Amino acid sequence: MQDMLSYLIARDTMHQQQWLAVIEELGGDAALPIPNSFDRSNEATEFSYMFMGTERNGAPLQPGRYNEGPSLDGRGEFSFRPAFEPLGDEPVLGPARPDSAAQVEQMQEPPVTNALT
Repeated sequence: MQDMLSYLIARDTMHQQQWLAVIEELGGDAALPIPNSFDRSNEATEFSYMFMGTERNGAPLQPGRYNEGPSLDGRGEFSFRPAFEPLGDEPVLGPARPDSAAQVEQMQEPPVTNALT
């Protein structure tokens, strides 16, 4: 596990550096958002600068540059929303394929439920 985590952190470092290099190459902050061909009027702006907490108990977040204050592009304010609830309905998935290496219990048909009850 430690080797895997070390590897994933190293890969994340590379991905961060690639994004920074691309942003720099395209003109810095003026190039944001990427892709810069995206019509900003179609952006779901309520989420543009929101750090979404995933703690079900709504635990407070340590203050930091990444979740409070002005955004780096100067177009918004960072905010934090604790205990963010998933958007949309719970997916209804079919049974796992027999060749998927799933547990026997996972290959059974899910029970049919009435959403109105």
